[in-house]
Amino acid sequence: MPEVQDKAPAEVSAEAMTDVYFEGAKKQSFVENFKEGFRWYEKGMPKSEKLLLFKLDTMILTFTCLSSFSLSLDLQNLTNAYVSGMKEDLNLGGNDLNMLTIVNQIPYCVFMIPGTMLMTRVRPSLLMPTCETLWGIFTLLSAFAKNIDTMYAYRFLVGFFGAISYTGSIFIIGSWYKKPEMSRRLGFYAVSSPLGQMFSGYLQTAAYNGLNGVNGLEGWRWLFIICSIITFPIALYGFIAIPDTPATSRSLLLTKDEIALSRERVGIGAAPRKTLSFAVVKQGLSGWKWYLFVASWAFLDQSEQRLSTSMSLYLKYYKNEFSVPQINNLPTVTNAISVVTTLAASWYTDKTRNPFLPAFLATSMYCITAYILVGWYVPLGAKFFAWFMGGSILVLQSLLMTWASILTISDLEERAFLTGSMNCLGNAIKTGTNIVVFPAEQAPRFKRGYIWTAITGSLQLVFLVWIKMMTIWDEKKKQKATEIMLGSEMIMDGKIRQEEKRNSSE
Repeated sequence: MPEVQDKAPAEVSAEAMTDVYFEGAKKQSFVENFKEGFRWYEKGMPKSEKLLLFKLDTMILTFTCLSSFSLSLDLQNLTNAYVSGMKEDLNLGGNDLNMLTIVNQIPYCVFMIPGTMLMTRVRPSLLMPTCETLWGIFTLLSAFAKNIDTMYAYRFLVGFFGAISYTGSIFIIGSWYKKPEMSRRLGFYAVSSPLGQMFSGYLQTAAYNGLNGVNGLEGWRWLFIICSIITFPIALYGFIAIPDTPATSRSLLLTKDEIALSRERVGIGAAPRKTLSFAVVKQGLSGWKWYLFVASWAFLDQSEQRLSTSMSLYLKYYKNEFSVPQINNLPTVTNAISVVTTLAASWYTDKTRNPFLPAFLATSMYCITAYILVGWYVPLGAKFFAWFMGGSILVLQSLLMTWASILTISDLEERAFLTGSMNCLGNAIKTGTNIVVFPAEQAPRFKRGYIWTAITGSLQLVFLVWIKMMTIWDEKKKQKATEIMLGSEMIMDGKIRQEEKRNSSE
């Protein structure tokens, strides 16, 4: 391995930096890594850098987590509203819930890639909070929908303006943090989504019990109102907190020295900024990363389908056995499992530089739960175990994004295109298959859906191994190229010394 610490960050190649990341943990035992697991900052980090990281966490991590929380809240509230009276009040039936989800997801998918690419040219500090404000407005209007057609329009616009939230946040986090710092922070960001889904269930329970009928509004309508009230202050905070990117930052919360240090830390200058064109897309499609990461993310989205509504609709079907609060609260255990496993996996990845192992173990657990639901005729406790522990698959959200961001960290446009493509195409495929494999009218048993997600979970295992093998292959190829380059430099240095010695003797 070449030594890189003596060079200025702008001079360090992305290949060398990536190699250092994936090999860094080999120098310490697991016990040593465990002892350092509760250290938020790297050992020996200067006070000035700690202060910078504290500021970045307060600005970036706080906003992105709150934004993800509010978007999850504003998306999940549809299912909670459906099982809490909206179905009856708007005279819904059949697969109307599926269609509302599809109408929401279509603009979410279509605008995601161009929206993320747009962030490389338009200040994220303006774009992201503006979009959040607008999706909050249409969430509020959803509370006053009188029929399904009006709800279609509002959910479409919530999806459109929410499209850049996830990949935009990944883009911002990946722009400011070094590789060893990224996994844990992406892990914290990832858990904000299931926390939002959990909170939506508790919020609907509170609204149903405490606000149902207040001012002539049903409890499910109050849920949309409360969600929008939560969203607006977060959007306002975004205008202040988002520092754009290190290369373009004009943040009033960071000093000039801190912005310069940020650029130095992440090696701004190592890769020139590109003009947005088809060439960027062509380059992104030319390697293995785009195909394997997009496919793996698509399998994740397929596997995730059974986590969102299947348990809720099962409980709703047996509404004489389960109360409305139970219907809203029991599925949140799945989200709690995903929070715990995601934080643990992110910690492990930060300390061992090995995203593969926790990803493989979590997917294996998911496959076990998928096979239980395929069998179906098992005790209710086994079904609950399968629904709850299936939440472990969500650790892949942070692990795959961390892995992809690290491998493309030196190329701003490629990273935006790759992470945008992952979430966009994954959601697009999920939108197309949702009504086929999980039609609401098939509740309480989704035989087709459970078989399908067992297949996609198994394929996920194959693609994780494939990505790991390609990462190792790339590392070896880069190391060999570096050794050849260093060998050539040594030969040239030797020739120069011989020439100097000959000249001095003459």
